[in-house]
Amino acid sequence: MRINHNIAALNTYRQLTSNAASQQKSLAKLSSGLRINSAADDAAGLAISEKMRAQIRGLEQSQRNAQDGISMIQTAEGGLNEVHSILQRMRELATQASNDTNVEIDRDEIQKEINNLTSEINRIGNSTEFNTKSLMKGVGSVEGVELDATGTSGMTAIADGGATLSGGATNYTDASQFITTSGLTGSGADFDGKSLTFRLGDINGDIEELTITFHENAGFSGDAVSGATSNSIDIYIGSGDEVGSGNLADLISSGLQDMIELNTDIEGNYTVNVSGGSEVVVTATNDLQGSAGKVGIASGSLLAAACQGDASVGSTTYTAASEVIDFSEFSGDASAIEALAGDGWTINGMQIEFYNAENGAYSGNADLAVNIGTALASGLTSGDMRAVLADSVATQIGNNISGVSATLSGSDVVITAAEAGKDGNNIVVADGTEQTDTTAAFSATFQVGANKSQSFVIEINDMRSEALGLTGTAGDTGFTASNTVTNGMSDTLQEAALDVSNATSASAAIKTINDAIENVSAERSKLGAYQNRLEHTINNLGTSAENLTTAESRIRDVDMAKEMMQFTKQNILSQAAQSMLAQANQLPQGVLQLLR
Repeated sequence: MRINHNIAALNTYRQLTSNAASQQKSLAKLSSGLRINSAADDAAGLAISEKMRAQIRGLEQSQRNAQDGISMIQTAEGGLNEVHSILQRMRELATQASNDTNVEIDRDEIQKEINNLTSEINRIGNSTEFNTKSLMKGVGSVEGVELDATGTSGMTAIADGGATLSGGATNYTDASQFITTSGLTGSGADFDGKSLTFRLGDINGDIEELTITFHENAGFSGDAVSGATSNSIDIYIGSGDEVGSGNLADLISSGLQDMIELNTDIEGNYTVNVSGGSEVVVTATNDLQGSAGKVGIASGSLLAAACQGDASVGSTTYTAASEVIDFSEFSGDASAIEALAGDGWTINGMQIEFYNAENGAYSGNADLAVNIGTALASGLTSGDMRAVLADSVATQIGNNISGVSATLSGSDVVITAAEAGKDGNNIVVADGTEQTDTTAAFSATFQVGANKSQSFVIEINDMRSEALGLTGTAGDTGFTASNTVTNGMSDTLQEAALDVSNATSASAAIKTINDAIENVSAERSKLGAYQNRLEHTINNLGTSAENLTTAESRIRDVDMAKEMMQFTKQNILSQAAQSMLAQANQLPQGVLQLLR
């Protein structure tokens, strides 16, 4: 017999401790109702359960989203119900006015009621909202952007007279269809501070900006390498100088000529001369991106060119453009141009190479390939070749903007490529005020699934009087001679109502109102279909959430009956272990009998 270690007691104690730990786990499960209270309980099960919980909560929120969507649709449908009632009354009045038993004063009273009913349709369209969103105004597509165009008339301008965006919100296949600068004239003071920003890139979101800013030339001061924005062109115009009309390609070409001094090294340097003979070298170590440098020309215009590197002319402050930096003239003959074949530049990450089509088709990998064969054929032997080549590059850039469509994004007109991965196919005209097409549809997207892109899109067309054909231009056939209809929100007369001043006009108005009733009926029918779809969606989401919750419960929740059985067993074993431990502690006392 050994007395230093009571092995029987140690074994019993170990069993008691194990039973107590199991009993504690059972108590935690029974008190929480969960089989998994910590990752240690079931590591894999916890991960699966949490993923299911995320889906369940997403499905439940999607049900609420769909219910909110139904509320929005019902709000719009309720407004259209009133429009229907108004149209029925207007048709009744038009039918009454078509009858020649009425005299002029009778039709005048009928006209007054039609005017007011038409204004009420406008009020319903303008004021029907859900959570501050206007539902029946049709605010979806782009007609243009406008920025206080100076000296312009009958067109929509971007950037205070910098360019023109024309046409409706349709797909365009050629940039020249929607961007021009025709008809823009004014003095330097008119254009002072006005800018035009382009973001050239692709549909994948890789974008570089080019900003053209106009300044009235009151003198320039500053360091030769400070004050410019990367990839920007600052054009300084004399106070008395007149700015004539042109086009976007001309602006790009003009900027390119002075942003880059041609050489045969894509990554290389361009050299500019300070007036007075000093030479400054600006090194483009990362193409032409990055920090900004500033260069100028002696003609009274200043341009800011983006470059990476460091150029300095000391701390001298210059007060006139002619005193700043003058590009050295690039002169050469046809053979000098021929030497450019196979070389080129990189602008904003876009590689441009030159080739001569007379020597065969271009076979390189540049983003833009410029044919210099035209310049060679012209017999040009000396002078500034930059203009010829820059024009070609600008044309290529313009031609590269194709297969695009215009959409509205906040205050920007976004013109986006139809295909991914094309350089130069995305232009954003920044800082504009949108003008909406009155025939555009309101669009809303409902998230009706737990995951990305599981959405439902609705559209509600413009349901105001003009969109329904109930108003038009004063004096036009079928409409009153003057404006008689308001927008329903003010007393200002803005539109002309249907004319019922004679039997012929009143009869024609019946047809117009019939068409409006059909349009409203079609819109209400569409909204009803939307609501039915959402109701089915809610049912489907409920079924999915229920079944997923069932599966998650099997993983996460405890089986109370089974766990109670385990707890009872552990409780009995714990009590037995306690009793046996007491017995084991008494066993060594038998040694005392041997010592007597």
